[in-house]
Amino acid sequence: MTKPTRSPGNATTTLQSAAGNPGTPSTEDERRRMIAENAYYRAQQRGFNGGQAIDDWLAAEREINRLLPSPQQQKQELAAYQQLRTHLGHLLGDLKDTSADTIREAIDTARGRLRQLEEYTADTVEKAVTSVEKEMLGAGRRAGARLENLSARTTDLLYVWRDRGSQFLARAATGISDWMQQASARLGDQTYRTGEIAAPGTLECNGCGERVTLETPAHVPLCPNCRKSEFRRVS
Repeated sequence: MTKPTRSPGNATTTLQSAAGNPGTPSTEDERRRMIAENAYYRAQQRGFNGGQAIDDWLAAEREINRLLPSPQQQKQELAAYQQLRTHLGHLLGDLKDTSADTIREAIDTARGRLRQLEEYTADTVEKAVTSVEKEMLGAGRRAGARLENLSARTTDLLYVWRDRGSQFLARAATGISDWMQQASARLGDQTYRTGEIAAPGTLECNGCGERVTLETPAHVPLCPNCRKSEFRRVS
């Protein structure tokens, strides 16, 4: 996770990706504290009966590592995410028909290409896919019914269609709308959680309203103010 930097009196934390600034928003002492607390609650839930302390610790460690990936794991996940975006950008740019089915097929093809590299675990690939799909949902919602409203910001994968004609964009708007309905039902709300990869922009903590600005694609940190783990996108 990336190390937060805050200016005095500024309520926004600014982050770079781990690839450009390796580090973690929580110290190793905090990580161990979180693991110890998690392991304690696991034992408490069964009334401290049965099981072994080492099993509780290992299970807690796996859970906290998903929440706060190590710098090395972050780099691997960010690399997978960037490669997936590149593959998918080319596939979307080459589409002649933009129905919900062809958009979904493009995502599946990009996923398959990433898996074929055999450089990433299945969990890492799926994490990248989920992050990119959330980006596409956000881009579609910002554009509304008119894809001409898509911005040139790097987070908008759908911007690959910017030079296509009005008829193509009209059909694409219908296709992306249908795909969004399907994806929304599958992905649920647009909450960003600690440990997920998010595109550049500003996120706001659902707990206290603290804002975190991502300058590059990066893992969502714990809230630097209240240490909660759920955010909504502001921009």
